[in-house]
Amino acid sequence: MPAFRRSLLSAFTRQLCAVVLTLSLFPVVSFAQASSTKPLALAGTPQVVKVENAGLLFTDNSAGVTGTDAGYSIPLAQESLWLFGDVFLQDPSSPSAASRGAVSNCALLAKAGTGVAPLHSYTFLTDPASGVARQVLPLLPGESKDLRFWPFGGWYSPAEKRVYLYYGQVRVTGGGPFDFRIEGHGLASADATVPSKIQFTRLPAQTKEPLWWNDGKESTLFGSAVIANASGDTLYIVGVQERGGRKYSKLARVPKAQIADSAAYTYFAGTPSSPRWSRQPSEAADVEGLTDFPNELSVAYNAYLGGYLAFHSIGVSDRARLCLAPTPWGPYRQIGEIATPHRAFAKAFCYAGKEHPELAEEHGRILYITYVDSDRYWLHLLKITLHR
Repeated sequence: MPAFRRSLLSAFTRQLCAVVLTLSLFPVVSFAQASSTKPLALAGTPQVVKVENAGLLFTDNSAGVTGTDAGYSIPLAQESLWLFGDVFLQDPSSPSAASRGAVSNCALLAKAGTGVAPLHSYTFLTDPASGVARQVLPLLPGESKDLRFWPFGGWYSPAEKRVYLYYGQVRVTGGGPFDFRIEGHGLASADATVPSKIQFTRLPAQTKEPLWWNDGKESTLFGSAVIANASGDTLYIVGVQERGGRKYSKLARVPKAQIADSAAYTYFAGTPSSPRWSRQPSEAADVEGLTDFPNELSVAYNAYLGGYLAFHSIGVSDRARLCLAPTPWGPYRQIGEIATPHRAFAKAFCYAGKEHPELAEEHGRILYITYVDSDRYWLHLLKITLHR
């Protein structure tokens, strides 16, 4: 790693890595275009038959971006919006590659399409004055720079030409690696009529509170994944709760037309065989079989498998898991576990694993997933081939 990068990482990244390692407190994704396919009972056990390394993503750019994590993608009308958290910047025109600090989120636009090809043509959303990647979920006037906003799952409304994004709010409380506090999760939206001008505005809950789900002991933070391609007009929102040092998933649902109304959300409170929905998030039941993810994951209907496919890193390690369920509320059963390699000989870990269903080929037989190697600090792409 170049000297300038190590110098930049020395302060901010130590804190970032600590945040990732302690994401046990923190939830947001999966994004796919609408599907009317009805979930089927799962037959047999599908298998992962091939994993191909497709390399690092988005490293060549003129927006000064030198490292990212998160890596959620939301299909828009003709492009895909990719969102990143805790982004390191340098002056793109400086001969000495002078540091421009960091922003807590940014985004790029990639061409629509399947496979790897769309990822070869992309443009970061930048500040016109500096040419450097800009924060798309910005601070408001008077808000402290100690406040960070991390992007999670989202959904694009074709009828409104608006994009919705669940986000996490984190406050830095000091200079040490563990000096931060997770304050909760909320929802933001942006006009996507001109995608290059996307700028998110935070939406208050019906109670007028800025955050929809506040952090607290054994509270659930929703937005870790959005199941956007279930049949009908319903979105399913995955949440995460930590108990005893382990992650457990929860599930909310909302009509697509009412995504911005916090009072319209109901929470899965039953069992896979006897689903029940409650207005109270405190009554949310665990989603059977969907555990041990470091807050970021994807869940989407997979037509090839005839069920809902979840993909996530296993804690902070170098492994990732694929699970399948007949309904969004489970039960999820593991169908595969794969390696997510990091830089050779590095004391690194991998995290932020998720699938990007809009890239899938052959109705979902071929998948494209990303994760982050903490040493390289870029999205890493893998191509996965399934068989059933």
